[in-house]
Amino acid sequence: MFRAVHSDRSGRLVVASDYAAAFFDGVTTRTLTDAVRLPSDAEVVPLSGNAAVGVDRAGRTQALGGARWAVGAVAPAGLLRTGLPACAADGATPVAPRPYAAVGAGDDGELVVAAIPVDADAPAPPAVGDLSDRITAALRERPSNRLLRQLARCAREYRCRAAANAFASRDDCALPVGAAANEQSLEGVLLRDLADAAPTDVAAFKPSSDEIAEVAISHLERGGTMGTFGRACEGEPLLAVRAIEGAAVAIRAGTSRGTLHLETNGSDPTAMRRLADAGLDSMAIRLVSARADTYEAIHRPSGYRFADVRAGIAAGSAAALSLHVLVLPGLFDREAELEAFAALAGELPRAGAVVLSDLAVDPSRASRIAPRGGPPMGVAQALAALRERLPGLRFASRSRPLARL
Repeated sequence: MFRAVHSDRSGRLVVASDYAAAFFDGVTTRTLTDAVRLPSDAEVVPLSGNAAVGVDRAGRTQALGGARWAVGAVAPAGLLRTGLPACAADGATPVAPRPYAAVGAGDDGELVVAAIPVDADAPAPPAVGDLSDRITAALRERPSNRLLRQLARCAREYRCRAAANAFASRDDCALPVGAAANEQSLEGVLLRDLADAAPTDVAAFKPSSDEIAEVAISHLERGGTMGTFGRACEGEPLLAVRAIEGAAVAIRAGTSRGTLHLETNGSDPTAMRRLADAGLDSMAIRLVSARADTYEAIHRPSGYRFADVRAGIAAGSAAALSLHVLVLPGLFDREAELEAFAALAGELPRAGAVVLSDLAVDPSRASRIAPRGGPPMGVAQALAALRERLPGLRFASRSRPLARL
């Protein structure tokens, strides 16, 4: 049995001696029975103003008191959350949406997290070191490139790994284009992967195709492996199709190395087709649900419908396509949702992948996000069922964008 963990008002973690750990499965609060040891690079966050919930000796869930705050863990890449932190519903204080997972403690006092490995053997992205000299040299070499100046700011101020890679000449490099948004998610939900940096900062300008190509070609020619459009600091890159299309053509005229990747909601089939034809190698369509009513209730699209997303899969057939599924316990693990995901994945035009990451959400509002439906089967069981239904697809966690297949 795992023991409940909470924080006091100073943020100090406390392991309860009289309560077992609980978690929220998206519908009900239950005893935490399955967990893995908390990785050393995980972040444990006190959910200030949210009373922790534990399980007493009689098996009843109870709030531990107003001065005992719930805590959540933000697990690193390779792990997928199976349960949310258990918080008392009454008097809960909203917190910033992040991919919080339930936390407990073993008899030895070591912390555990409600999560399962997806591709735990995948190498973790290397840490961002001191790049001051490289950033200074790059800005001196290309002083008029506004995109490079933005990436320097993101690397310095936000410690964004994908921005820092532009100066380290390694792995994937973010290529923000200042795109607008065409979806407004529900309050308490963030439809973005926060693996690289927080807070995110939208670029205050729109770079030209030439500025984008200059950064990307330099990155790929000097050892980088990927240029990516549509990272966490962006709106929807398909709304900047002309800039990306022009950049892709220029990049491929300058180098054949590496992968050009797009993170998108797939809302514009025509733009998807144009970018695939322009030379993008891989695309990931990001979504919470593959059911039209649920998708539109959570994503709240503007100017498109879920039918456009389905059409976008066929339109991007010249590139390697994957589904980037933002997983919410209590929604992802419903039978109807699994059937819809399996059907949508079956429409991928060639061998692709299912990329899984945790949906960033305020735990106190999670129960109000998903429309009512059948009972959840559990994230671990749902993932196993999805693997069985889609034997030809790769499954990966959101450690980094997938290279070309």
